[in-house]
Amino acid sequence: MKRIILIGAMLFTTGTTIAGGHEENNSLLSKAECRELKEGIGEALGAADYFWKQAEQATENGMDADKEYAAAGFFSQQAANYTIVYDVWCN
Repeated sequence: MKRIILIGAMLFTTGTTIAGGHEENNSLLSKAECRELKEGIGEALGAADYFWKQAEQATENGMDADKEYAAAGFFSQQAANYTIVYDVWCN
């Protein structure tokens, strides 16, 4: 049983070691597309910040701010999702 575990552990670590270190350029996005994506992330973060400030003002004035908080959450999540795409394909 110890041999099976030892062999399995060796195969598992060897496979992951061999898989790393690819030198190929598998970029799906051009530099211009990456630049546009980066600008879009900034715009989404700007929109999230705008709605967050609107929500804070509405809360201070005793108004319902659910829509503003939802919009801030939506735009911040979109920025986070596109940041992952940028990190994977543009860096």
